[in-house]
Amino acid sequence: MAETSVWIVEDESIIAMDLKSRLLKMGYHVAGISGYAEEAIEEIRLNSPDIVLMDIVLKGTMDGIEAAAIIREELEIPVVYLTAYSEESTISRAKMTEPYGYILKPFMERDLRIVIEIALYKSSMERRLRESERWLKTTMQSMGEGIIATDSEGLVRFMNPVATGLTGAVGDQVTGSPSGAAFRIEIGTGSQGADPVLQALRDQRAVYSDQPMVLVSLDGTRRFIEYTATPILDEKDHLTGAVLIFRDISDRIRAEEELRRHREHLEELVAERTMELQKVNTRLEQTLHYIDMAEKKWVEEALVSEVAGSYTGQPRMPDGLISIDSDLNIQLINYAAEEMVGWRQKDAANQPISALLSLEGHSEDSIRNRLRSVVAGGSRQPVEMDCVLLRHDGGRMPVRISIEPFRDHSGVIIGATVSIHRI
Repeated sequence: MAETSVWIVEDESIIAMDLKSRLLKMGYHVAGISGYAEEAIEEIRLNSPDIVLMDIVLKGTMDGIEAAAIIREELEIPVVYLTAYSEESTISRAKMTEPYGYILKPFMERDLRIVIEIALYKSSMERRLRESERWLKTTMQSMGEGIIATDSEGLVRFMNPVATGLTGAVGDQVTGSPSGAAFRIEIGTGSQGADPVLQALRDQRAVYSDQPMVLVSLDGTRRFIEYTATPILDEKDHLTGAVLIFRDISDRIRAEEELRRHREHLEELVAERTMELQKVNTRLEQTLHYIDMAEKKWVEEALVSEVAGSYTGQPRMPDGLISIDSDLNIQLINYAAEEMVGWRQKDAANQPISALLSLEGHSEDSIRNRLRSVVAGGSRQPVEMDCVLLRHDGGRMPVRISIEPFRDHSGVIIGATVSIHRI
């Protein structure tokens, strides 16, 4: 209580001093008093109190409502209005600034205390929510895949920079529009593909691309992509939206096409070589009758098998991603990581990562030490290691683990991202 600082904005000195006396009696610290709105804004900006008690009617060119709007928008400090006016027009204007409380003069100390405590609690909860939103937004913006988040109606709420670059749609321009306005896809035949976001919302399950799709950007650029659309459910399994994650696989498709052409060329060479061998065999039969024909066939088949079996390319599976905070507790886990470790997001959230990341041959202490070295900034390079992941159901999976620090907007390490790549 004693650490809570209050700033009073009141142009009647007698009222201001009475209010200060009451606040001190209740155990609050009064950081200062201002009589004019312009003066209050500058002093509050310099002193950063925990809460501001603002009279609506002030002397000068700016009233308390205008000052409260600036304080909330720029400084994110909760404001409680104190006023003797209860006209509907005044209250309507005050509501536009989203105050944390509103109390009419004259007031009782008990009422004042209740309003202040509720305002402080509400401000604390909103601050935690903003931090969580910044954490999530930073994570999505730093990912290498395109991400489009929608509401439960399929209307775009967020696009990360990769999604903007691939679709050619600027987030501000498509926000509030259907996902299909930005994410336009075609199947191999050239016909328009179904909107995966709407499929995920309708069926309330994850939707995957079962073949390479063509993304047509707004400028007409065509790229091969693969995607996953997943519904977003709250803690009561109520549908709140969907998230679409997609990646450009044009380079992979071109490489596979090049490998296919190379394989066909090799098969042609094998066929030509087989014909040459057959001719040689005919001549050999004329002079070397004792050569075993079965042995010759084995030689030919071995050669064909060796050449034709040289291509082993496989599509890259999605990487598992787990975000942890500075205490090594899980904040986010994507669908691929869920499948790998055998835990769901709602069960894994806020659990220590050692509870679900079990690696063969590595103790929990050794895993925690590696993670702490990254979170503490002791490791300048990402930590990577090849190991065997022990799934929740007892299965084993060879993986490559990569651990990178996670920083906030000011560059301070506040956690880490653990990537799990199937080997």
